[in-house]
Amino acid sequence: MIPPAHGGTLVDRSLRSEVLDRRISEIQDLPRLRPSLDDLYDLDKIGIGAYSPLEGFMGSAEVDSVERQGRLPNGLPWTVPIVLTPPGPANRAIIDSAAAGDDLVLEDGTGGALGVLHLAEKFPLDRARFAQSVYATTDVRHPNVADLANWGDTCLAGTVDVLRRLPLPVGRQELTPRETRELFRTKGWSSVAAYQCRNPPHVAHEYLQRVTLERPDVDGLLIHPVVGRLKAGDYRPEVILAAYEALVRNYYSPQRVVLSALSITMRYAGPKAAIFLSIVRKNFGCSHYIVGRDQAGVGTYYDPYAAHRIFDEYDVGVVPLRYEESYFCRKCGETTSARSCGHGAEDRIDTSQTRIRKALKDGGAIPRELLRPEVAEILRAPNVLIEPDR
Repeated sequence: MIPPAHGGTLVDRSLRSEVLDRRISEIQDLPRLRPSLDDLYDLDKIGIGAYSPLEGFMGSAEVDSVERQGRLPNGLPWTVPIVLTPPGPANRAIIDSAAAGDDLVLEDGTGGALGVLHLAEKFPLDRARFAQSVYATTDVRHPNVADLANWGDTCLAGTVDVLRRLPLPVGRQELTPRETRELFRTKGWSSVAAYQCRNPPHVAHEYLQRVTLERPDVDGLLIHPVVGRLKAGDYRPEVILAAYEALVRNYYSPQRVVLSALSITMRYAGPKAAIFLSIVRKNFGCSHYIVGRDQAGVGTYYDPYAAHRIFDEYDVGVVPLRYEESYFCRKCGETTSARSCGHGAEDRIDTSQTRIRKALKDGGAIPRELLRPEVAEILRAPNVLIEPDR
């Protein structure tokens, strides 16, 4: 059955319309912080309940528990600290003068108020400890470890009230946890598998989705690509979503598959990210979670199957569906995996993103064993990748 939210209750920190105007008038003279985009994505997800049971940004005891044990102080699994660390000298002056009990307005990049933090605590950020506990490395070549240098030095903790949604990368193509749960209910689904992704689909991705749809214990599939802030070299959010729209529209039954985006900053934390991302999908109403090879990995920082094994350590309330690497086998004539295919590497067609990007760049024909033609057409367009900051 559709699981309850993590911790039992789906959080809602978004102010109702009947109190919103009054609250906006009350905050006009409050100190105003301008957090990073990463912080604002997290604010938005706290507000809609995607990070249930969190009702705000974590305090020092919660961060310490998550870093040491991968759990909240009450024992509930949680592997990635959600902290508010506004950077920059303008924010620094406000942070230094703020005290527990103060209310602080959180603004977007244009000065518009998105939410209010009810400050409970402020404490120093230990970058090295954060990096090692979450990403298992302090190597600044890891993209998220490099990000830590751009964070502020102080963590601000407390519950939040969200005044309005952050403008999202793909707008209305992103559903809230309440909307997905209601949609699943109207479809009559009592079990839903979530597919986490941050790249456009190739045939090996599709294979995992189809194998999942064939399971008798799965009524439907939520394809849930991360389209928030990704690293340089990843595909742009609108490209990822357009590619999946083409796949779903042309090859899947609308009675069995739902596509919705998830705007968060991607945590390339390997196994720790797999647990975190499965908890988020549980909050969206998913009972099963697909775990592929090297999920949420980057470079060679994580064992490719560490994300499989970590689910033996944590029961997050969803069923992990652990799949080995899949590929197209020339002799089998289909996409398969080593669990059912006995042929050697010489018979396998590499479906890695590296090969696909090279083939697209060279301008040659893309075999259907790699990409659906509708997806290949989208990926051939110019400027599909995120460029590095200059």
